[in-house]
Order: sequence, then structure tokens, then C-alpha cells
Amino acid sequence: MRRKGRVYLGLVCLAVAVGAVLGIVFARGEIFSPAGDATADTAPVVTFVPEDGQFEFSLPAGECALLKIDSGAEEFVTGWSTADASVVTVDSGGRIDGISPGSAAVTAAFNDGHAYTYLVTVTQAEPKQERDHFSTAYTANEEVMQKNLLAAEEVDMSEIYDPFTEPDTEAARLPFEIWVNRKKSCVTVYTYDDKGEYTVPVRAMICSCGKEGNETITGEFNLYFKAEWHYLVNDVYGRYVSGIDGDFLFHSVPYLDYAFDKLETDEFNKLGEPASMGCVRLSVSDSKWIYDNCAVGTVIKIFDSDDEGPLGCPPAMRVADLQNGWDPTDYNELNPYNTCYPKFSGLSDKAVPLGGAFSPTDGFSAVDSCGNDVTAGVEITGNVVTSRAGVYKLTYRYTDALNRSAEQTVTVTVE
Repeated sequence: MRRKGRVYLGLVCLAVAVGAVLGIVFARGEIFSPAGDATADTAPVVTFVPEDGQFEFSLPAGECALLKIDSGAEEFVTGWSTADASVVTVDSGGRIDGISPGSAAVTAAFNDGHAYTYLVTVTQAEPKQERDHFSTAYTANEEVMQKNLLAAEEVDMSEIYDPFTEPDTEAARLPFEIWVNRKKSCVTVYTYDDKGEYTVPVRAMICSCGKEGNETITGEFNLYFKAEWHYLVNDVYGRYVSGIDGDFLFHSVPYLDYAFDKLETDEFNKLGEPASMGCVRLSVSDSKWIYDNCAVGTVIKIFDSDDEGPLGCPPAMRVADLQNGWDPTDYNELNPYNTCYPKFSGLSDKAVPLGGAFSPTDGFSAVDSCGNDVTAGVEITGNVVTSRAGVYKLTYRYTDALNRSAEQTVTVTVE
């Protein structure tokens, strides 16, 4: 009997110890119950974001984010509050807006008197990077590129070369190499590193290489001539042409005539897939970049690979209006796409009855700067809980492939 008593006592102690350890684990983990002594059947499980369980959050001034809890716990929330609205504001759904640099507590209160608090730090807003609103290209390492361009000042990058100009052998090192991945329809431009090797990616551009039966050549070549306009096969014209080898060229999507508004728009919509007679087609802005920046003699490598390259392959931009004969990436001041930006429709401040139905996409639609429906791709930041009276904010944002953006904030009042 004594032995059994000692065993029983030992099991009790072990159970207490395990319970204490588990209590510590759950107290320090990511899942919390705000309902105090409520039963397991009624206590909500609240999950805060970020998922690492830290009650700290940071965002730049001028930005918004959502402090989200598990949807099953929404009915137990009585409200959100901020300790300093001059630093960060919070609406009735846990959406925060960074106002000015500093730190402030943001608290979610529950109907049992329990509360959880985030420490929100608002940082200085980063200066907005100037983006090219005419090209879909990905860019990087601007400082290295500019340094190498300055080192190559003896190469006149603005010169228009004659078709039979020899490569420039005077320059110690040309700034760029151009790599064309036929398989991924992607052109990546590299500049050289401190060792003089072309390993630093500076620009990636979507392209169209030759379709079956008219494949683009592979191998290593040197850019051998440039022309602002050039006559092409099938009685069409290319803009900002740079010679690869023989009749194989970099150039824009073809134009039906020697005119800025005679683009073959259906061919433009094929960028990103094999479509040419063997040349490497680019948008006007990208063919112009090679024309402006890559000197005669620049090495060109054409190959097939499953690897898109260090910058990836940019998205394709499509034009919805096939009768508009302009390339949307053309910098020409007469281009009608110059003033086109993404556009939202169907947004306004709304009042919703308590317990009523609400969807942030009801009646909402969006198009990009070329008129394509992009409603499904719009980012919506905010959280409307119709079972709780309050004021909620929703911000709609979209940036298209030309780096052109639209943003609109609406207020939803649950009464």
C-alpha cells in the first residue's frame, strides 16, 4: 500500500509539473483566450498577426495595415483604441493608419473585460522612388550602372551608328552585356562588378523571340549597328533597332507604316511569347533603352534556360483597344496613353445597418491604364464587421505593369 501511495503521489506531481509547463508554453505562444474563466465551449481563440506571436507592429507613416484577429473571436470584440492618435489611428475593425513617427499602444477590448495590446511603431516614410511609368522593366543596381556609365564616357551613347560601323575598340570596357533567354521570353542586361565581370543585373525586359520555324539564333554576338527606324520583313517597320547578327535584330513590335500610331497592336499583345520572324521584339521603351545605352560592340548572349534570371521576368502589358495604334510605353508626348492611369468605379462612403450584409467588392470594378479589367487584382486593406456598430475604413490600391497606380479610401459606417 505504501508503494502504491508513493506512485500515486508521484503521478500527481508529474501532472502538476506538466500542467505548469503547458501553461507557460500557451501563455507565451501564439494562441490566447481573451474570455478569462469562460468555459472551453464559449471562450474564443484569438490569433494576432504577425504569426510569430509578437505584439509589436511597424509601418511607415502614410501607410495602413490590419491588426487581424481570428474571425471566430470578432463577436467578442467590443472595440479598438489607440493611446496616441497623433502617431497611429485605429478604426472599429482593427485597421491602423500610420500618422507620424513614434510609438503608441493599440488595444483590442473584449466583452469579458479582457484586452490585448499591440505596440505599434510608426517609422519615417521612405522617399518614394521615382518609377518609369512607361516601361514594364524591372531595374536594380542603379548606382553601379551609373558609375560604369561614367567610366565609359569615351563611348558616345547617343550616337546613331551606320549599319557597317565596327565595334568600338577604343573603350577599355563597355558598360553592359545583354542576355536573351528565348525560353522565358526575357532579356536581362548586366553591368560589370569590381572584378570587371558582368555579374550585376541592372534591367530585365519582357520580349518575344522567334516562333517555331523562325527561331531566334543562339550564341554570342556583338551589337553591330543602330537605327531609329528600320524596314523589316513583311513590309513593316521597327523602331529603335539594334543589330544582333545579320538580319537578327532587337526592335520594337512592328509598325504597319512609318508612323507612331500604326503599331500592330495584336502583335504587341503577344509580348512574352514566341511571335517574331527571328528578331527579338521589345516594347518601344525597352528597345529605346538598348538603343540609347548599349554601344556598338556590346556582347549579346542568346540561349535557352528555365532560369528567368536574377531579376525575374516582368509582366506583359496588354492593350484593350486594338484600334489605338500607339505603343503604351512610347514616351512620345502625343501618345494618348500618357494620361491614362488605373481607374476605380463604384466606390463611395456607405452606411450599413447593424447585422446587415456587406461586401467590399459589391458594385466595384477596376481597369488598368490600358483598359483591361483588373478588379480581381485590387488590394483592399480594412475589415468591416457588420455585427458591431462603428466606423470602418477600406483602402483600395492597384499598381499596373507600367508602374501606374490608383488608390482610394472609403468609409463604411455600421449603424
